[in-house]
This record gives sequence, structure tokens and C-alpha cells, in this order.
Amino acid sequence: MQEYRVKIGKMTCTNCSNAIERLTKKLEGVENASVSYINASGAFLVKDESVKQSIKDKIVSLGFELLADDEDMRAFKLKELDKLKINLSLSICISLVAMALMMSWHSFTSELLQVFLGSFGIFYCGRNFFSHALKGLLNKTMDMNTLVSLGSLSAFVYSFLAFFKIFEGHLYFAEASMIISFVLFGKFLEERAKFKASLYENNTKSTQKTRLILENGEFKEVHASFLQIGDIIFVQAGEVLSADGIVLEGKAELDTSAINGEFVPVIKQKGDLIEAGSLVISGSIKLQVSQKAMDSKIELIKDMIFKAGEAKMPIARLVDRISSYFVAGIILLALFVFVFWSVKEGLNLAFLHASAVLLISCPCALGLATPIALVLALNNAAKHGILIKNPAVLENFKKLSYMLFDKTGTLSEEKLSIYTHNLNEADFKLLASLESLSSHPIAKAFENEAKIELKNLPQFITARGLSYQEGEDFYLAGNEALLKENAVEIPNELKNFVNENAKEAPILVYFVKNKTPLGVVCLKNELRKGAKELIDFLKLKGIQSLILSGDNATSVAQNAAKLGISEFRANLKPEDKFELIKSYQKSGFCAFVGDGINDAATLAKADIGIAMQSASALAKSSGDIILLKDDLSKISYLLKLAQKSFTIIKQNLFWAFFYNALCIPLAAGLFPKISLSPHIAALAMCLSSFFVVMNSLRLSRDLK
Repeated sequence: MQEYRVKIGKMTCTNCSNAIERLTKKLEGVENASVSYINASGAFLVKDESVKQSIKDKIVSLGFELLADDEDMRAFKLKELDKLKINLSLSICISLVAMALMMSWHSFTSELLQVFLGSFGIFYCGRNFFSHALKGLLNKTMDMNTLVSLGSLSAFVYSFLAFFKIFEGHLYFAEASMIISFVLFGKFLEERAKFKASLYENNTKSTQKTRLILENGEFKEVHASFLQIGDIIFVQAGEVLSADGIVLEGKAELDTSAINGEFVPVIKQKGDLIEAGSLVISGSIKLQVSQKAMDSKIELIKDMIFKAGEAKMPIARLVDRISSYFVAGIILLALFVFVFWSVKEGLNLAFLHASAVLLISCPCALGLATPIALVLALNNAAKHGILIKNPAVLENFKKLSYMLFDKTGTLSEEKLSIYTHNLNEADFKLLASLESLSSHPIAKAFENEAKIELKNLPQFITARGLSYQEGEDFYLAGNEALLKENAVEIPNELKNFVNENAKEAPILVYFVKNKTPLGVVCLKNELRKGAKELIDFLKLKGIQSLILSGDNATSVAQNAAKLGISEFRANLKPEDKFELIKSYQKSGFCAFVGDGINDAATLAKADIGIAMQSASALAKSSGDIILLKDDLSKISYLLKLAQKSFTIIKQNLFWAFFYNALCIPLAAGLFPKISLSPHIAALAMCLSSFFVVMNSLRLSRDLK
């Protein structure tokens, strides 16, 4: 059995989702179905791939709409990229052989070989250009495929007629196939850039299974998506909750940072509500599901990502904005040139000038101008620890007004660190040795400290700390609640020490021996490397920095003060961040930097979404950019790279159009003493592409 998810549109109430759920369950091969009106989503447990089409047909037949396909397309994209690479390699080989024959071997056999090679290179290697151009014409649209097809086809027709001596002329089979090679090269670069962007894409399908407790007390593993209200599940340490619910039995310590950004773990016991996405650090619980898994907050976040992705319009490049006018204008011009020279000098010269116009106008340089610059920018960024998943957002950096940050795991380190303590050396080493045996986030702060060999193993106390017996001595290490439970009084001297450091280090680990406090270790969140430098850099660029965090107000305010950020918001839910970034977008372009599941929807909605290397898979799949190293100074480099990339792309586009504007009149024969034959026009087109490539290569250098 496998899980299949779809997005469903046109549902107007819960009756709609219930109808889809009820009727799709009746389909042969469908084991289970869960449809959410709230999230416009459907999850189906199906026997095999063949059942998916039946589900689609049923949903459509009911009058609803399939909005998107969530299936992973990586394998398909890789296969298509490999096909394009083979096609490009074949086209280049054919073009080089045909060019060599044209330049070095002048005989009938050479010309015949050029005919076969040119025909194969143009109509086989360039078959996609012709098919797309034909479909475009059938739909009354013209694009760059139209010019590529007409340019290579006109050269082929002219050369074919010249080969059969219908008129005297040069053979341009090699040049025509070279056109296909150049444009394929640009297409390959663009598709490879897109594929690289998809390498870090993670689908958001929930394939997690959970243990359902049956009426007879036995466990049954079920797909999390199909949990219903009232189901009772069992969750233990190391597992993530798959549905919202109320604790029936047990006690556990939970890491809820992925949902609300709060770093310090919380305790949940009988009667408490827990949200899906929370990680159980220690303990185990029985949970009664309070709402369908498909209606949980984590599914709502995924839905916000989906909507943001649908609403986010791609950046319209300059080439796309004017290509239809450009193509139509060139075709009309070539036709006018053909008619003019036919009347004035005859078909031979008319073919030469019309073909030259189409060839010199062939958009090789235009096709290369953007993708080659983007690929080089992507490689430069990757070399410096930055993965640009969506190259289109580079243009947004020049319009940026706000840079918004999550706090925990973004501006501050995920891990806690030791700020200070008042233990003697021997006691501190003993405490560090005890903590080293725990996987708790607080215990990890001690991992690099000096340790001693323990005679016994400690006992861990859920959400409190640990106990340790050595001979007649009994030790406790943990929070204030642990001390109260064991009737340990905290002396005023120790309280004063805690108060002195509370502002910088609010998280405490007390160490007690035989009910006498030995001291306390104060822990804090360090600011992430490069955070202060980045904020200062943004100020110089006139970009306002803000913090949007789910953490408590005190912690957020402390970090904001250290960084010099005047505006911040705390205790935010994922939907609060989502709405806030929408409000900021009304007055300017926004970038958002985050790392948690709770940041995923905001990353998707932002004009530029930047995810940390340590971010959740959902956050990485939602962002446009991923920092491969958790170093915020990389964002400063990214800003510089984006500015240079956009500048070079504009230069490339300007050159491509300027070159055409200069050479087209020559190709059309407007200057009697200076004209371009199709042969020279094809060479000039290649030189234009060469300039674009050389200019783009400047992006491969490191920026200062």
C-alpha cells in the first residue's frame, strides 16, 4: 500500500470533503481516504499506481478541481536532463563534422554528407524547437522557438535548393545545425539550473506511521494521515506527534520549537493538549486524537505553503516581455526583405538576405544571456555555502526593503552554551560526566567539557534532571522543580548569583549533594556567527531588519538589543508570521530567514525565503535559498552576488539586442557596400553568443 496526496479545489463546505471521502473509498484499490475541507487536501491509501488515475477521475467527475500534483518529480527531471545532454552532445558533434567538411573538403561527396548531417542535426536534434513552434502557431502565439525554427529551416531550404543547382549558392547546412547546437546549449544550462534547484526539494507528504491502540489493547501501525477524532495512539521518546490530541496517560517532555519556536522543552501530562509536530524528548504518553491528522496545524502550515507558492508570480524577464514583438517583427522584416530583393534582384539574392536576417536575429545570445549568468552565479554561491533554489529571486534583492528573521536557530544558535557557573572544578567535571550520558538539549551544552570516569550510571528524571548515587553520597542535577520535589532549599547566596546572570543566561542546572546545593550552571543561547555583521551590513544598504519569533518576549528583546534591531515581535504563531509578512509586503519587498516548521509558510510567502542549513525539511523545501553553512555573513555575500548577477544579465540582454539592432540592417542589405551573407550572419550570431558567455564568466570570480 502507498499514500497518494492531492490538492482539491472548488470545495465550499465540509459536505464536499465528506462526499469525496465517501465516494473515493468505494473505488477498487482504495484502502482508506481522508479529505480536509480546511486545507483543500486529500490523502488516499492506495494499492498501486494505477488507482491514482481513478481517484483523479472521480474527483473531477464530482465537479471539483485538482489544483496540483504533489508527487516527487526529481527522477523524471533527471531523465529529461539526461536526454537533453545527449541531444546537445550529438548536435555539437554533427555541427563540427559538417563545418569541417564545408571548410576542408570541396566535392560532391562532401556536399552530400553535409546534406545528411545537416538534415539530422536540424530536424532530429532540433525537433523540440520545431514541435513547440508548430504548437505555438496552432495556438496563434510566437516565441523564440519560432525564430530558431525559421532561421534554421530557411538556411536548410536555401542550401537544399543550392545543392540541387536550382540556383547557384553556398551550402549552409553546417551553420544551420550550429544554430541548433547553440540554442540547445542555452536550454541545457537553464534546465540544469532548475534541476540543481530541485535537489533540496523535499515533498511534504506525511508518510509517517503511528501506533494506534485498539479496543483490545493491542497496537496497530497505521498511516498518520488517516487518524480520526477519538483514536488513541501511543507515542514514546524520539517520536514526533502526528496529530493534535489530549494526553490520557503518561508524562513526557516535549520539544515544541518546530511548531512555536520556543526552545526550552515543556512538560505535558494527563489532560494537556499537544500539537502535531512536537518531538518527544523523554517519557511516553497515550494520546486521544482531538482532530483529524489532515486538519492539524502542521497540515495547515503545508496548506499555507501551497497557497503562497500558487500566488507567487515568477519574475518576468526582459526577454519574455518583448519576445513576442521581437519575433513577429523579425519575421515581418525578413518577409519584407525577401519581397524587396525578389522584385529588385531576383530570388537568389532575396533568399540570401532574408535568410541572413533570420540567422543574425536568431536568439542564441538572448537564449544564453540569462541562463549562463544564472548558472555561474549558482556555482559561485554554492562554492561559498549558498544554495539558490529559485534563481528568479536574485532580481528581488535590488528591490529589498525588509529583512525579517526568526530568532531561535536563525539569529541565535540552536544549542545552549555554558555562560557561567560557581562550581569547583571537581564538582563541575562530575556534573559534565553525568550530563554527557543524556541526549537532552540542555545536556548537550556540557559535551565539550572535561569529564571523569563514573562508578555508576545516573537515573534520568523526566523534565526535571537526573539523580546519581556514589557510595553514601546522593547527587541531584536539574531545575528548580527537581529541588523542590526533593525538599532542597536554595540559599540566598545562590539565588543572588542566579539573579546576577539571569538576563544573559536564564536557563539553570542546579547541582546538589546530599540535599546541599553545590552550585549552579547558567546556560544561554549564543548569537549565531555573523549575525551582528549582517545586521550592520543591512543598515548600510538601507534595508530594515526585524525579528519575528515564536520565542518569549524577554529572550527576543535581549537578542534584538545585542544586534541593534529596534523592531521585533515575540510569541508568534506560524499564522501570525504569515500575516505579518503579508502586511510588510504592502510597503516593500521582504526577505525572511528561518529554520523551523513554523517558519515554512512564511518562507514560501516572502519575496525571498532563506532557510538555514540546520532547518527542517519542510522549511528547506519552502525557501528560495538555503545557507549550506549556518553562517549569516553568507547573506551579505549573497546580496553582493545578486546585485552583480543582475547587472551582468542586463548587460548580456542589452548586448544581444544592440548586436541585432546593428547587424540586422546589414543582413537586410540596407548598406550596398556592406552586407552580410547567411554564412557571415551565422558566424556573427556565434560571436554574439561568445561575448555573452565571456561577460557572464565574470560571475565565476569571488566577490570582495
